[in-house]
Amino acid sequence: MDITSARIRFINNSKYIAIASVTLDKELIINDIRVVANGKSDIRLIFPCSERALARRQYNILPDSELYIRIKKAIFLELKKEEK
Repeated sequence: MDITSARIRFINNSKYIAIASVTLDKELIINDIRVVANGKSDIRLIFPCSERALARRQYNILPDSELYIRIKKAIFLELKKEEK
């Protein structure tokens, strides 16, 4: 899957620095990815999940490690672009 777009919205929240959305293959959109600062040069992503799924310790969206890294890189580059 190719990441065809990544969008971010900065927020003023002590837990998260931004909310992101990514589009995969111009067909699948994942909204409400929470972006957490992990030091000055790294981020951590929290994918959306329902309260029911949280209670069961499950995620609605769980990319494999390769896709997670590509999504993280796309969001990180978008953050750096927006900060300038």
